[in-house]
Amino acid sequence: WQRLSRAGIGEWIEPVPMDETDPGLGPGTSGAEVAAMQRALADYGYGVTPNGELDASTVKVVEAFQRRFRPARIDGRIDRSTRQTLDRLLQYARR
Repeated sequence: WQRLSRAGIGEWIEPVPMDETDPGLGPGTSGAEVAAMQRALADYGYGVTPNGELDASTVKVVEAFQRRFRPARIDGRIDRSTRQTLDRLLQYARR
């Protein structure tokens, strides 16, 4: 992905380092933090419906995001590294 970005194809940012002590939010979690992540993913173009539920569909979208932008751990959990990497990517895309 980095090489493609350097060639002008797609976007790439360095992922925020993971904190191994941060388990993140897992499947079945609900609330404002999940809804905010869903909105951010949708803002970037991922097909997710912001409903505040970390349901199976959202887990798959988070995994897809992690696979592309934070491949060190692809688990579908919403941890700080995933959230902050997405925030940085949105800031980059808005420039």
